[in-house]
Amino acid sequence: MRTAYLTKEIRQIGGRVSRTVHSKCTHLIVDPMELWTLEYKQSPKFVAALLVPGLKVVSPWWVKECLKKEAWVDETPYLLPRPTSTPDAASGTADTSVNQGATTSRRSTRLAAAAAASEATPTGDSTQAKRALDDGSDGNANGKDDHDKGDDKTKEVQSDAESRLVKKLKLDDPKKKDDQKASSTALNLAPDDQSPFIKTHRIYVDDDGLIWDAALNQTNSKNNNNKFYIIQILQPLSGSKSMTLWCRWGRVGERGQNSQTTFNALDPATRAFILKFRSKSGLDWKNRNDPPKSGKYTFIEKNYEDSDDEEDDDAADESKSKGGKTGKDNDGSDVEHVPAESKLPPEVQEFVSLIFDQGHFQSTMAMMSYDANKLPLGKLSKRTLKNGFLLLKAIAEALAGGARTPSSLESLSNQYFSVIPHAFGRNRPPILNTTEMIQKEADLLDTLTDMEIATEIIKVASKIDDSVNLIDRQFAGLSLKEMTPLDHTSNEFIQLNDYLTGSRGQTHHISYKLKHAFRIEREGERERFLNSPYANLKNSDRRLLWHGSRTTNYGGILSQGLRIAPPEAPVNGYMFGKGVYFADVSTKSAGYCCSYSSASIGILLLCEVELGTPMYEPNGADSQAGSRAKAEGKIATLGRGSNVPKGWVDAGRVNESLKGVRMPDVSQGHEEGNPNFLYYNEYIVYDVAQIQQRYVLYVDMSM
Repeated sequence: MRTAYLTKEIRQIGGRVSRTVHSKCTHLIVDPMELWTLEYKQSPKFVAALLVPGLKVVSPWWVKECLKKEAWVDETPYLLPRPTSTPDAASGTADTSVNQGATTSRRSTRLAAAAAASEATPTGDSTQAKRALDDGSDGNANGKDDHDKGDDKTKEVQSDAESRLVKKLKLDDPKKKDDQKASSTALNLAPDDQSPFIKTHRIYVDDDGLIWDAALNQTNSKNNNNKFYIIQILQPLSGSKSMTLWCRWGRVGERGQNSQTTFNALDPATRAFILKFRSKSGLDWKNRNDPPKSGKYTFIEKNYEDSDDEEDDDAADESKSKGGKTGKDNDGSDVEHVPAESKLPPEVQEFVSLIFDQGHFQSTMAMMSYDANKLPLGKLSKRTLKNGFLLLKAIAEALAGGARTPSSLESLSNQYFSVIPHAFGRNRPPILNTTEMIQKEADLLDTLTDMEIATEIIKVASKIDDSVNLIDRQFAGLSLKEMTPLDHTSNEFIQLNDYLTGSRGQTHHISYKLKHAFRIEREGERERFLNSPYANLKNSDRRLLWHGSRTTNYGGILSQGLRIAPPEAPVNGYMFGKGVYFADVSTKSAGYCCSYSSASIGILLLCEVELGTPMYEPNGADSQAGSRAKAEGKIATLGRGSNVPKGWVDAGRVNESLKGVRMPDVSQGHEEGNPNFLYYNEYIVYDVAQIQQRYVLYVDMSM
């Protein structure tokens, strides 16, 4: 029985295989016919087996029996004699060792071996292929593509300061799960959507779960390069042993060129893939997550979770949306699918449909120049987003250190746009050399993070039993404790509408109409506040304040809460440091809704925010405001404006539960205070426990 066959069987029942015998191995599998041969007695595994106490030598039939019964079978009938003497020599053999690890108890009905199997690197028969693998050249079968001629000559010269920043930048967490590894070898991944193999092939996933799919990107502002390279091994769904190497390349946002090479076996296909990957990235395939090489393509990690059934989900959703025939009656006749009716109020249905609208997702990404075709939502890995933030932080630090020239910032900007693909058309990729540009990109990453959460909610909702309406399933994904639409004639609605329209800034040219208002409570948010140090402050100052964000962000905001920028985000991209920002002027927050990308509808939040008194008040922009406020024993920052509310009233007038919370008295209007660098107030808190979301306002901003 061959090792390759055994390996497949062992992995099928949950085990893992080691190519060598070591202290964690629990079983050595040997063909009984080879047990007494000189080759076996001279093998390194024979020698190593002498040193592992309790190691059991078993025949392959033990594995077969475990597979048959799907349980850990007693080894006694399958035991073979253990090595009892040390041979004089050693050479290789085809035995397989299994590590059961700490799971020998019968708590699991599956085998759980724990020896790590190293990634196999295919080796070719030709000297030329081996030499190409060693020196990074393409070899005859992998010549350079026309558009890539001279890539190796585009090495970028880095300043000493920039080199230190690049070394400081950690683009990979070795402890993090490798998203390139699938949880199942049966994962059905569709090929590149521009390939002719969509219906006939799938991306090859090897026995270790490694997905043979590489998305590469390279941006070079100086040379006006903004290009992608896709490399995939495609496996026929027919079961044929032939494999196809598919490559596509071109400028980001365009279809580009392609090539395809079919091999009659797996080994030459993987060999060609590895050579091509190294040629374009300068990295070995097994080291794909290492920091990118200067002048080479950057590997972009994708999230492959649940990709195997996306096509089925899409087809089912399309059929349902069209009222298509999706089932059979008892007599075999077609039965038309009738979508379940929603049990939600119509206003809530309208809101949920808006925040999960895929068209708005696409328009938002397009307006922010993000290339959703290269790295679509649902495929963004956490590592990719984190690396984007880390690069922005490095750029911000270089800028703060006085580096404003293209030569000192170009390399880091190129790296950022290589990691986070942007479609600039034929325009030259920009160099990020201002705080405003950095903040714009940080906003993009924040938006992508929220849209990723919303996309996950959509994905999960689409898989739940369709006896429940799809919108109801999506709403359930928000995990809200309450979302009550307010009657337009109620005092609560009227008070909120007055606050909305009465707190417009005189310099803002935004008109709007309140279509719906919802009283909300996030699950656990009230308890979080009551169990925090802010619940019983002697110097409490709670206010009902505005927060605005894109409609596409609310799947994340409502399900996960308002969040503070992660540690890897650049601190000097925020006027008052990393925190959550609020306003007492509705139009100031409305400007962040970007209603032009969501059919002129904007969503505004009203939050109860504990500010404490006094607040930290800097005299100008201060990216270190959070730490300075904390040093002074304060929990919030006030960016004081020169145009401020004349007075404040108790928000209990809106709802009894808000008694003790203050809101602007819009009947008094605003007054001109002392001249300041801001025209309107901004409030910033640095702990999300200070925030409770109270109302969501659905506003038509087209007027």
